[in-house]
Order: sequence, then C-alpha cells, then structure tokens
Amino acid sequence: MIGKKCLPCFAVLGLMLAAPAQATLPPPTPPEYGAYGPLTVCEGDLSIAVRPNEAVHLVGPIFRIINDDHLIAATPMVLPTSAFMLFDGPVKHGVFTTGSALANLAIAFRYSGELPPAAAPYVAFARDGFGKDDVRYAVETRSGASRSDGMVSMLIVASPSFDGTDADKTILARFQLNAADASACVRPADLSAGKADYGVASFVRSFDNPFYAGLYPARPDDGPGYHCQGGIGFAFEAGEQLRRPWKSLRNGRSYLIRDGVAVTMSGPFEPMRRTDPDDPNEHPAGLLHKSAVTLYPSRGVGPPYAPPGVREDGSWLIELGKEKNSRLEVLFPAGDKGRLGFALIERLEFVGDSDPRCTTPSTSK
Repeated sequence: MIGKKCLPCFAVLGLMLAAPAQATLPPPTPPEYGAYGPLTVCEGDLSIAVRPNEAVHLVGPIFRIINDDHLIAATPMVLPTSAFMLFDGPVKHGVFTTGSALANLAIAFRYSGELPPAAAPYVAFARDGFGKDDVRYAVETRSGASRSDGMVSMLIVASPSFDGTDADKTILARFQLNAADASACVRPADLSAGKADYGVASFVRSFDNPFYAGLYPARPDDGPGYHCQGGIGFAFEAGEQLRRPWKSLRNGRSYLIRDGVAVTMSGPFEPMRRTDPDDPNEHPAGLLHKSAVTLYPSRGVGPPYAPPGVREDGSWLIELGKEKNSRLEVLFPAGDKGRLGFALIERLEFVGDSDPRCTTPSTSK
C-alpha cells in the first residue's frame, strides 16, 4: 500500500509527465566574416595596417589580425579613470606608449581585468589570447579631449604570442593613434552595428565560403612540402596541394588535394602522442585498433547528393587515436579515388613540438 505521504510525490510526477517536453537548443552560431589585406582597421583614432599576407577575422565586437606567424585579437572597452588609480586594479606593470612614430604614440598598459560583457558571448569563437591567464593589454583609442563621463575608450589587445616582456611591444607597435581622419578605415564596430556593409568592405561570410579569410590563407600550398597537425606530420608531394588553416590558429580542417580528389583531415584538438614514448618507429596507424573505420556507401545518382547524372562517391572515415580530443579523422572518397587517402595514412608520422619541418614555410600558388 502506498502511504499518504507519497501521494504528493506521485501527483508532481504526473504533472511532469503530462507537460510537453521542451528541448533546449544551443544558441545559433554567430556569423563570422573575413577579408584579406592590405587594408586598415580602425577603432576610434587607433589604426592597424593589415598586410597583404594577412587577414582580418570579425565575430561580434571582436576582430583579429591573422598571419601564419601570429594573431592579434582585440575588442573595444571603456574603463573609468578611477580604475587606473587602484593599487590592485586592472592596470598592471605601469603605463607605456606604443606606436612607431612620435606623433602617433598611444598610451598602453598591461590589463588583467574582465573582458567587456558585449564580447563575452563571442570569445568561444575567437578564444586565442583571451583565456583567463593570458597576457592582455589595453591601448587608448582616442586622441585629444577626454570623455566627459569620466570613462576612457580603450582597445583590449590579446595574442598567444604575448609573454609579458618587452617583446610584446613589437606587436603592439603596429597600433597607431592616427586614424582621426582616415576615410579608408574599416571599422569593425560600424560593421557589427549595421552602420556599414560587409560586402562593400570586401568581407566574406564563413557560411558563404568554407575557405574564407578568417580561417584560411588566400592560396593553397603547393608540394613538395611538409604539414604538421596536432602532433602528426606528413610530406605532400609535387603535383599535390594542401589547403590548411592559418598556422597561428593551430586547428581546423586541412585538405590534401591531387587530381581533383580531396582528403579531409580534422583534429586533433590536443596533440596525438605515441603509445610508447621510447619507440621512435611507432606509426600513427598503430592507434587504429583504438578507433574506427567506417565505409559510407553512395546514396545514389543526381541531386541532392550529386550533380544530375552523376553518382555520389562513397567515402571512408578513418579515426586514429584513443581519446576523442586527441583523435585525427581522415575522410576521403571510396573506390579508385580512395588511393590518395590510404596513401596519406601511410605517410603519417609522429612529430615533436620543435620539429623544424613544422616551421619551414611551404610555397603557395
């Protein structure tokens, strides 16, 4: 017999079962945009020149300047002047000037405070340099008269290359306080607020081009060359091309292409390591028994999977690595086209963090 004390519990359970289930969906991915240099990005009176071998990436109020060697992330913020006087406030290690010309010097300082609330939802899509313990700086964005509300307009600047030494000033010197009358400026704040058009500013949305400037260099690398990705490396040969993300991003899908056939490599997010650290001859394919091999058959001829009259290729998915975050996924067409994918797996080898082949520049077409 069910006691009286249990009846309310069953009543609540009945109401829960009778109520319609509501799925909690993740928030939609924000649009991201990218454009190649040369161009000039401005915030207030502060400018930074984007070089021909670089790109600008925009997501919300965050903009990043990216090249193969390093990236610079920045987002605007206002700080009260009183914060500069706090003994244990966000201003650290004193104030200095940055810029390459005396007339264009901007005040800057090491910043350890919180990021502006407007940027917080977007940090997941531009996380490099914005971690809790990462080194960041604040650079003034206005010259001349100060604001009347006791606030100071600043740009919070981050980079994985920052280490808190004077070497950081080499990157910070790219910011010039000279944009008060710069009509050629691209202003991310205006773009994100809808005051200017992305297309007119030559920015391409990531949804419209998977190889957009915010993730990939303008041209693929031509073989011969060597590519490193998450503790794994391989040589690509003459007649082959490699489409890979900016090296400073350290992640993203790469594509080995030969004769119109593409092999896609995804991950790992954490470097893959040998099962036996003392075995220099261990092959990454030795991790195959810890993972999976999947053959996806063709889904038929014509739309929606292939052009009219063309049969869609089947595909192989090879997963190497025991742990999900340190797993390399290799996807390539089945049938005769699969030779490139299997040949690539045979070429794979473990590489160390300081392997010189990972830092030698490849040639681009």
